[in-house]
Amino acid sequence: MAKIIKELILSNNLLLIILGLSVFILTLFIFQIASQKKIGLTLERWFTILYIFVSPHVNLPPFNYLHFVNIAEAEKGIIYQIPFLFYPWIAFLLCSRLVKFLNKQFVEGLSSLILRNPAGFVYFLLPITSTLWSLVPDITLKAGMAFTGFTIVSFYIGSRYEWHELSGLLRGGYTSLAIVSFLRRPNVGREFAGITGHKNAFGSIMVICTALWYLHYSQGAKTQKERWIALGLMFFSFYLVRATSSGGSLVNSLMLIVVVSSLSFLSKLKFQWAFTSIVGFTVLGIIASVYIIDNLESIVVGGLGKDLTLTGRTEFWPKLIDAANQRPWFGYGFDGFFQQDEVGEQTPAYFIYTTNGFQPKTAHNGAISILLSFGYPGMILILVSLLTNLIFAVRELSRRPLSQSGIPIIYLVFIILNNITEGSIGEIGDVWLGYVILTVRLSIDSAKSSSMPHLSDQRELES
Repeated sequence: MAKIIKELILSNNLLLIILGLSVFILTLFIFQIASQKKIGLTLERWFTILYIFVSPHVNLPPFNYLHFVNIAEAEKGIIYQIPFLFYPWIAFLLCSRLVKFLNKQFVEGLSSLILRNPAGFVYFLLPITSTLWSLVPDITLKAGMAFTGFTIVSFYIGSRYEWHELSGLLRGGYTSLAIVSFLRRPNVGREFAGITGHKNAFGSIMVICTALWYLHYSQGAKTQKERWIALGLMFFSFYLVRATSSGGSLVNSLMLIVVVSSLSFLSKLKFQWAFTSIVGFTVLGIIASVYIIDNLESIVVGGLGKDLTLTGRTEFWPKLIDAANQRPWFGYGFDGFFQQDEVGEQTPAYFIYTTNGFQPKTAHNGAISILLSFGYPGMILILVSLLTNLIFAVRELSRRPLSQSGIPIIYLVFIILNNITEGSIGEIGDVWLGYVILTVRLSIDSAKSSSMPHLSDQRELES
């Protein structure tokens, strides 16, 4: 149906003119009312929820055409060039909000990021700059532009909103995706992927959604009604995790539930013990994930009802590491390695197969994905950035309410566990959106806390 409507509009000049005039009039109207503070703030929040909703690159028209990843495929047709029009249009509509942000919060956010998490800031620049050494510079340039645009909007969200606001926006975006996915696929089967491209991608989103609703239920809800709603949406999200038949998502979801349940205990510990506890739990989670992969047939199939699609990863991971060691300093550039169809034998990916003939098109591991794109310096940068964020997040446990300080803990533990079997940290999607938001927000909060060293003591006295 969407294809028919698109062809009808594009083939009729009169309809194009009418549509263009309608958009122009609507734009002027929204621009006028958006100058009012409350309306502008509401529109900005709606856009943020929409951006979170489309961040996994959903396959539901027209939302699938709004993702920045389309910039890398703009030559396929005019429909893929929508991001070039949509985001400048949004910036124009929210001009008053954007000007206020540039005057006040932009400098604060950027300076805090550079000073408090310089490794993260440098890593943000790597995808576009890796064009200089990429195996396929034209592809890397377009992919780097898409990555940079996606990161800039994510930076805006992280700088613009506090944790209590981000909590509602993230839950709103993920829950909207869950509801739309459920309504479009009422008969949930073993391969349920919602409106995303793969069940593992949808499962990872529902893992975060489950943890955020559980956090809101246990720490953030102010009324009994709100608690019941949060609990119901938590079980709904967990039901969708189970519906994907993704063993990794189920294990990660259970681990995050344990993390959220432990926040009250962790917040009472000294920094050293709280940090050690979270790191230790994450290490145990990694060991559990690796153990599940290595014993997939006896554990996962029988216990979690999952198929054997993960087993091939342990076969091609060593081959990918060998390929990364061929270019250890710079890697192959962002999105430059898995280009078998474009460059053939010029990339080592052309010769990598599993025993059953499967040829991977992604690394299915965050560290290996970054190694292939940016070499060992890139991996060191992201590891330092990740460790910095973890230190800041643990410190926030004693400085903020758990309903707020628990959010970065949830994301960091999830990102580490998820990237054992997925390369999401090196892709343009919902996981990268979450990482940029928490990196920017933690950097700002850390800078503020450093300028007010009495803040923690004051809150302890108040409590």
